[in-house]
Amino acid sequence: MAEYEEDTSSSTESDEDFSFKSQFLLAHNKYRKKHDAPELTLSEELSELAQRWAEKLAARQYMAYCELTGIGENITFFPAHMTPQQIVDYWYTEHRKYEYETPGWQTGSNYFTQLIWKSTKEIGIGRKMLPAADCENGSLKLAKPQQNGIVISEDKQIVVAFYRPAGNSNRPGLFAANVRKPVSDTDNHG
Repeated sequence: MAEYEEDTSSSTESDEDFSFKSQFLLAHNKYRKKHDAPELTLSEELSELAQRWAEKLAARQYMAYCELTGIGENITFFPAHMTPQQIVDYWYTEHRKYEYETPGWQTGSNYFTQLIWKSTKEIGIGRKMLPAADCENGSLKLAKPQQNGIVISEDKQIVVAFYRPAGNSNRPGLFAANVRKPVSDTDNHG
């Protein structure tokens, strides 16, 4: 289990953070609807935990799971320019690897299955930006992002999503009940 310390400091949420979380939640719920899963609600408690974990990982400069009891996790380092929709789209692309005919834990699909896990009700979102100058650990080096052939910021962001109740339980029947085939094609992502 990863080390986790309780932080009692208070912080105020910026408009940018609120917008990021709102867009992130909207992107999740769009995909959940496509798989007949109810909408998630944003949990302030889970968001505070996710934010503290994102800050801890940014300071360490490597990814690790928090492993809180009953909490599912999607955690990834991304280029700073990626939007909430692009991040959720990236996680959702794992649906291509998931075989619905043989439900269960499948390599390379755990971000996707947690995203649409039907019995999950709440999400908490944390994010910490890492200026490129602070990214010394080789594991954080990503290809230089370009837009129209021009190199854009090499800054990174660590994105932490905590889910309650946790998905990805391999108990008999749970994947079949919680990871449903798409019932609608509401968009062309993924």
